[in-house]
Amino acid sequence: MLGYHQDEFRNTIGSLLLVIKRVGRLHFILFMTQMMTCQALVWALVMLMFALGLISYMVEQDVVFEYEDEPQLVKTTDLEVKLPNCKRDARIYYPSRDDPESIEICFGDIDSLAPGTFLTSQIMNFYIRYLQQQASPTNRAIRDYHFFNTYFYPKLKEAVSFKGSDKDALFIKFRRWWKGVSIFQKAYVLIPINEDFHWSLIIICIPDKEDESGPIILHLDSLGLHSSRSVFSNIISYMSEEWNYLNQEVAASDLPIADKIWENLPIMIDEKTIAVPQQKNYHDCGLFVLFFMERFIEEAPQRLKKKDLAMFGEQWFRPEEASSLRVKIRNLLIQQFQSASEAIGGSQSSPSS
Repeated sequence: MLGYHQDEFRNTIGSLLLVIKRVGRLHFILFMTQMMTCQALVWALVMLMFALGLISYMVEQDVVFEYEDEPQLVKTTDLEVKLPNCKRDARIYYPSRDDPESIEICFGDIDSLAPGTFLTSQIMNFYIRYLQQQASPTNRAIRDYHFFNTYFYPKLKEAVSFKGSDKDALFIKFRRWWKGVSIFQKAYVLIPINEDFHWSLIIICIPDKEDESGPIILHLDSLGLHSSRSVFSNIISYMSEEWNYLNQEVAASDLPIADKIWENLPIMIDEKTIAVPQQKNYHDCGLFVLFFMERFIEEAPQRLKKKDLAMFGEQWFRPEEASSLRVKIRNLLIQQFQSASEAIGGSQSSPSS
């Protein structure tokens, strides 16, 4: 294409897709027109319309640019051949239907694991639940974690931004999200965030009482698109509201936080925007959040201290390791649907009593 190198062309189109996805076509066009002189405007608009037309064609034709180090996946249509008994509306409940925190997944949800697609909340929540299930019930380390699902953060924003006179009543209702769980007794609280077509991760770290330091909030973002300042503000407001509530209900001696820290908790909270490996495309943000969780669980100390932040960095892992989760999660779901299909087939073929 006029001597344009294939990798450069692919990266340019990927970047253009990302920009248009984030700001919308109209805002993108307005931005471009403001940046151009009148003399260059006509030529810029011609090139822009060509680019938009090309992108629309690629979307219609399901054209996806893959990076050389990104694992090649089998599309869901191929999976249906392997699983003839699984219709698109077939459902499973993970880890079981009887589990009060089970995740309902349709076979069609596997579509979001096809190349070049964004992960849905169902897939995100499935793998978060999977990470919890892999730990032994007797493993104290994992019991010191609390995982919120992908629907929690919007509710948190709603609760902390409410200005009505019955804000306290609303927060008490909001507390049902972690009923029976003492957030400040956990070592780590993990909160996935989805805003503006992008995923990032918050980790609240509660220190040892002997450490005599305040909680640390970590923000991990594989594209740096979410405003850490805004996210930190919401999380601190949430922790402050919970602190206010617990001050009326719980003695400070019952919490793993030094008394002098607890007395002034809202101003003792530290914030850290963490440097992490960056994704090489515009669609793997959900995979990176899940991989952040997985690696953190494997490597984090029992209670995090500031010196432990050295575990992070742009070399924490290779980006393709996170991207390869598409294959792993897809295979896990195939196994779950196969098991469910076999269980249904076995019950239908067994003689009735």
